[in-house]
Amino acid sequence: MTRDDLPGDLLFEATPHHDMRAPAKSSGHGRWDAWRHLLPAVVLASVVLLGPLAVTVVASVTEGAGPANYLDVLIDEEIWRALSHNALWLMLAPVVCALGLGLAWLARDAGRGTRVLLLTVLGLPAVTSPLTAGVAFRLIFDPDPHRGMVNALLADRVLFTGPGWIWLVLGTVFVWQWTGLAFLVFHVGLAKMPADLLRVGRVFGAGRLRRLRMVVIPALFPTAALVMLIMLTAAVRVFDLILVGAPGSVQPEVDVVGLFWWRHRDDLGDGRASALAVLLTVLAAAVALLVLWRLRRDWPEAGLRRRRASPPAARRTRWPLRAMTAAVTVLWAFPFAVLVLTSFRAPDAVAVSGWWTGGYGLSSYAEALDGGSFAGALVATAQRGLLVASVVLLMAVPAAYALTHERLSSRTRRIVTGVAVVLAVLPPQVLAVPLGKVLGVSLGSVVVLGFVHAALVLPLGVLLLRNAFMSVPRPVVRRPLTEGRSAMVQMMAESVPAVVAVGVLTFILVWNDLVVGLLLNWPAADQAPLLLLQQARYFATSAGGLAAQGVMMTAVPALLLFTTGKWLVRGLTQGVHR
Repeated sequence: MTRDDLPGDLLFEATPHHDMRAPAKSSGHGRWDAWRHLLPAVVLASVVLLGPLAVTVVASVTEGAGPANYLDVLIDEEIWRALSHNALWLMLAPVVCALGLGLAWLARDAGRGTRVLLLTVLGLPAVTSPLTAGVAFRLIFDPDPHRGMVNALLADRVLFTGPGWIWLVLGTVFVWQWTGLAFLVFHVGLAKMPADLLRVGRVFGAGRLRRLRMVVIPALFPTAALVMLIMLTAAVRVFDLILVGAPGSVQPEVDVVGLFWWRHRDDLGDGRASALAVLLTVLAAAVALLVLWRLRRDWPEAGLRRRRASPPAARRTRWPLRAMTAAVTVLWAFPFAVLVLTSFRAPDAVAVSGWWTGGYGLSSYAEALDGGSFAGALVATAQRGLLVASVVLLMAVPAAYALTHERLSSRTRRIVTGVAVVLAVLPPQVLAVPLGKVLGVSLGSVVVLGFVHAALVLPLGVLLLRNAFMSVPRPVVRRPLTEGRSAMVQMMAESVPAVVAVGVLTFILVWNDLVVGLLLNWPAADQAPLLLLQQARYFATSAGGLAAQGVMMTAVPALLLFTTGKWLVRGLTQGVHR
């Protein structure tokens, strides 16, 4: 085939174009200016993250048996089993991505109503607390056939009680929670994919599956890499899902390193506990850096001029697609239905019978709100979430602006970005002991604990905003510079969807967080997740109140999702208005 034989559209795609991304280095905005913008984020990360991390690393080789602490940890059978369990959780991240991609690929030709339904039903679990998800699935798989629907249908008390079955249940919860995020990113990525890519594949005789493997997946990888990082982070940090979703009798059989560390820190001693925390950090960092190494291009595909995919021709939705949509909708909505129906039953009725037996009322909500402690915890949790979201945005916006093109050297940008990726997956266990010793009782205050939360979320916020800022065309940013106005303000205005997404996601992460509060603020219990955990210890008798509290906990992020859904979609997949 000669150049003259190539289609014009393919020539356009193959021709290099001028990079219109922003911002180029301008007078008065050099490297010192960039470091000035980075300074607040660097100070917070150094004080709250890097400093305690260094203290833990030093303690791991000086306390107890010294460097031999690592050998003692690695030859411990229980710790090794927990490490292997972490590896199993990491394997679920690609499964979630594959399922999300498969659903997005099948739903390409669905009508607008079908797509909105799928996005809503699949997206809601992603903003649901792992505690609430664990309660819902534990209600479904309760081993007592009088309470658990699955065992009631199978009439067998033996099912879903051993470690093998509990792994199936917990893995199902994880997939249920995170598939929606993968579906969202892949759905938007497929819609933005140039039509020429798939057209060329069809011309050369590639079948549907081969086009998916050889064309679609490589083209979508830059878009999905950061989402994969989020899922891997969730897999490394899995904690509260096991704590609530697994009955106490089988929890030791499904322990992960973070949970084992929390249970046995005093038994391990300072040296071995520090070594175990460092190993967990190394595991998380290795996974994150692997994703970063595979990321050949900036995420998302940063503003390169390419022809948009042609909108799919209107076609009648086929019945297999309708059946798939109906099945997915029922499967993903069912845990919420069980949770809500259980919450409207009397606590004593929930303790002896399942949701399908009737007897609905509001007594479980009355019990959940009795005394005002849970209502007060909801207010305190909301205050902390708003504080953390404000701090993260105030620091992440200038830091992300400093990391855009040519503001710092390429080597400096790579180093800072790599550090941000590692810090984004940093497990709180590696920070807990040093922070507790230095801050003491002051950790119980909203402000101090809020800044700890902010430091843990800040790296991810910087990465998200940096990718959005790099998609802003350079002329758009140069214009205010020539007029003496702030380029950062202009860039932020162009990236409002990403700014909103970071703020909302930060609030939701703090709202649903159990680990930080449990490690640093227990037993103050002024946060709603901590109260849910206390109730979950008596699951058989408190399931009604737990369900009611779970519904109230889910209502806030669900409201945020429905009111800011369009911004979140654009912020996670494009980041900018354009």
